[in-house]
Amino acid sequence: MSADLRFRIVLFLMPLIVLLVRILGRTIRWRKRYDFESYRGKIYAVWHGHALALALFAMDRNIYALASKFRDGEIAARLLKGLGFKVVRGSTEEGKVEKGGRTGTLKLITALTKGYSVAITVDGPKGPPFRVKKGVVFLAQKTGAEIVPVVVKFKKAKELSSWDKFLIPYPFTKGLVITGEEVTVSEKDDLEQKRLELEKKLSELSSLEVSWEDI
Repeated sequence: MSADLRFRIVLFLMPLIVLLVRILGRTIRWRKRYDFESYRGKIYAVWHGHALALALFAMDRNIYALASKFRDGEIAARLLKGLGFKVVRGSTEEGKVEKGGRTGTLKLITALTKGYSVAITVDGPKGPPFRVKKGVVFLAQKTGAEIVPVVVKFKKAKELSSWDKFLIPYPFTKGLVITGEEVTVSEKDDLEQKRLELEKKLSELSSLEVSWEDI
């Protein structure tokens, strides 16, 4: 089967996929729910492998998400829209016009200034894995929005062998969203230093062990 045919089949099945993903999300027994309504205008920084996990937690919260302009981004965009996200096509890699970096960044700046929150996979869309790219700190610098580092843990989940170790929870498992100390970026801050600061916070959150019997 050709890649083009597989792509067309996935798009055709997308309404069913969205329904199944929504059902999966409703079965997760989340602990310590995060109040998105009380913390608006934030940038949620998440590893690419945790994208689905966070989407299951944050369905129907009117959060903006970024999807690439390429074929895999079309699939992600349709899924995210089906889960109640507002989707911007492009990239936060400023200057890479062929990826829609300028357009994507401007749209996210507009969303943040209007009080919406934004979720960004900081090592996506192609890696390297678990390395934060500068786009997210550039966005924070231009808007004054705080960056919230986020990781998602499940008691039982399937970790794929993909580059990003993509995480898919089992139905009815326990889930926990862990947020770290916010990162602020001023006009005078060095983007590389702030990138490393965010990367360190996400790595520390990722390494935390969860005692599921206690929550």
